[in-house]
Amino acid sequence: MIRPSWGRGAGCLPLPALLVGLSLGATLPVPPPALSAKDGDKRAPAVSPGQALVERSLRAYGGEARILSLNSFVFAYRVQSLSRPDSKPLSAKVYFNDSDQFRSEVQDGDLKVVSVLSGNRGWVEVAGTTLSRPVKQLSPLRNETLSLLRPDLLLLIFSRYRYSSRITEEGQSLEQLEVTGLVDGEYIRGRLSINLDTGLIEKYQYETERATSSGTGIFRGEVRYLEYAEIHGLQSPRKVLSRKTGATSRITVTGASLGKPIDPDLFRERE
Repeated sequence: MIRPSWGRGAGCLPLPALLVGLSLGATLPVPPPALSAKDGDKRAPAVSPGQALVERSLRAYGGEARILSLNSFVFAYRVQSLSRPDSKPLSAKVYFNDSDQFRSEVQDGDLKVVSVLSGNRGWVEVAGTTLSRPVKQLSPLRNETLSLLRPDLLLLIFSRYRYSSRITEEGQSLEQLEVTGLVDGEYIRGRLSINLDTGLIEKYQYETERATSSGTGIFRGEVRYLEYAEIHGLQSPRKVLSRKTGATSRITVTGASLGKPIDPDLFRERE
């Protein structure tokens, strides 16, 4: 796996690379040298409003060092369709391990669907049958799931963060960031709405162009983080509302484990 050099705003950073602590997480900043008399008229470059808002929000979530130190995490949650209110809720459990391993387990009544990404391989297990799938086909599932459960990473994965405006919505003051970047080969345009009081992301809106079996189309979505809770030193969503074309769902997190080892057998294909 290619690990690009780090630099927020300097390039397009693939999403999986952020899930590893990287050397950045253990590198202490080098103190600047003392200014001499000749340097008296020099000034540090001004911090842009967008960068300042990102830094403030990172601190609200628990700090960048804490965020990058969590190279493995597991979430269990329920999904209730609001578009089909008579449907029964689904139960799901997802595993993220290091930079390139992902597992999703979705239980719908007696039917269990397991989707796995492990390195450069992907597959789906349904009713005892294993079907190979291209990585690029399963990457959107991983990345969209990640945006539901780890909004803190949205502050790190894009190549550009531009301060847009301050708005009032549902009685809350929100500061908005326009974000763009290439994430796992998909160019994403989006907007983060950050609560002025808490520094936490309240809403994430996005659109991307994606190829499907029926052709290429524009996919749009919106995620609202309705309620947060602190889990192992990280502010993490507890209730989430997800809207995509033709579907609205409420996600309720029922369990989480951050920074603990995950059984490697979960990412091995059955023989």
